[in-house]
Amino acid sequence: MFGLGNYLYLVVTQGKLKATELKSGRTVEKSLKPAAHPRTPVGNFEELERIFTEVISELGGRRLFRPAPVAFLHLLDEVEGGYTQIELRVFKEAILGGGARKIFIPESRTLLTKDELLNKSFIEKDDS
Repeated sequence: MFGLGNYLYLVVTQGKLKATELKSGRTVEKSLKPAAHPRTPVGNFEELERIFTEVISELGGRRLFRPAPVAFLHLLDEVEGGYTQIELRVFKEAILGGGARKIFIPESRTLLTKDELLNKSFIEKDDS
């Protein structure tokens, strides 16, 4: 997976988003209020998509002759009963709408290393 393009590691926890561009190590942190709703992990889709758009463009999103990034979304918040297929789909659609070309959602409860992400050495959450 070490080919052309960039790879983003997006970690969501406690209403915050920490995004890291894996090749350069650059990071951006944002408040993620749309993901801090008391009854659901996503309270406002448009706002969530806008935040992902900002983060992706800050970390070098799509440019002329450069493909859109691949994103790894790591949802570390504990949600009672786990994330539903609809909630996972909402996050995926928001990130794809924000400018990513592909997204993976790791199942792991701990942060992953750059090598684990780029080699896809993790189990992916099932949203089908």
